[in-house]
Amino acid sequence: MGTILFLVFAGLLLIASLYYLFTPYAAWRLFRKTPSSANPLPPVSIFKPLKGAPKDLYANLASFCHLDYPAFQLLFGVRDLHDPAVTVVQRLQQDFPDCDIALIVNPEIIGSNNKVSTLHHLSRAARYDIFVITDGDVRVQPNYLRAIIPPLTEPEVGLITCPYRSHMTTRVPAFVESLLINTVFTSLVLVASQIEKTSYAFGATIAVKRRCLEDIGGFATLADYLADDYYLGYLVTQAGYQARIVPHVVETRPGVSTFGELFHHQLRWARTQRTCRPAGYFGTLVIYGTVWALLGLAAFWPSPWMRALALLTVSLRLLSTAVVGKVFLRTSRTLRTLWLVPLTDVLSFLVWCLSLRGNTVRWGESTFQVQRDGKMASVSS
Repeated sequence: MGTILFLVFAGLLLIASLYYLFTPYAAWRLFRKTPSSANPLPPVSIFKPLKGAPKDLYANLASFCHLDYPAFQLLFGVRDLHDPAVTVVQRLQQDFPDCDIALIVNPEIIGSNNKVSTLHHLSRAARYDIFVITDGDVRVQPNYLRAIIPPLTEPEVGLITCPYRSHMTTRVPAFVESLLINTVFTSLVLVASQIEKTSYAFGATIAVKRRCLEDIGGFATLADYLADDYYLGYLVTQAGYQARIVPHVVETRPGVSTFGELFHHQLRWARTQRTCRPAGYFGTLVIYGTVWALLGLAAFWPSPWMRALALLTVSLRLLSTAVVGKVFLRTSRTLRTLWLVPLTDVLSFLVWCLSLRGNTVRWGESTFQVQRDGKMASVSS
């Protein structure tokens, strides 16, 4: 029994090591692609569903007012006229009078997902036939649209998405979430981009053609899904269009302020992934090399082979994280926070374990029950 358990740990450590070696290679393969070009560039309608006004909101939204692009409109949507985000948008309208900025206030709900309801209302006000959907916590560079839009001029491409990094804030809960995004989630994205056909999207950036959205029934089709971004990408590809991940990184600014919010946010993401991609989610169990190294050392400390394998695995984990973060994602504080990566690996693994049981998630002030088909129903308000 001891020999079998040793071989199991050794196998897990070797698989994790291969994953850590492959991650920088996957990043290189994605980012080496020559950016697409298009002339002329099509006009774009940018959708920003908002709720609340965290301190970074104005700077995040203002980054879209500095875009270097021929023609675009900014559509901001809220459900309540008294939402603090309204004041921020009005300030933008005053500070950037040359930008085409519209505020849409509509409380009508078309399903369980309030964000999708807002997107539905924004689509009715969109003048252009390419929609760019992006969350309120995203900040971009002036070349953002020029980097993501050209592939959509190809007739077979219906949707574009891109990887993202998280800003390393000084607030501890948000700092921990940033580490989890930059060191765990983004690695999975980079590897997946090279080993499987893209059939999903990430909420930080989705660019989709109007006719593709209409072909799947519009935003109303997504009104009850928890992972609306994932299912938008999935349904577009099911309709016969291609979805692509482009080598452009946007930045998010996590808004979690307490460890309770951090926990529920991570658990919601984990249960969402488990529901959307159960096989892939269970497959991620093998990538927790840090955890298998700790458990292997605890069980077989006298073995020099186990100590060597554990050291190799953890070293490759740190090296892979440093290379991907510094070279490709260009995250801040990459080297200074490297020693925290094993701790975030353990935290991510614990969330993974907790996500296996239960199907409820907390989103904002509400709790939802997630069904097997990915749709959700409110169980409290």
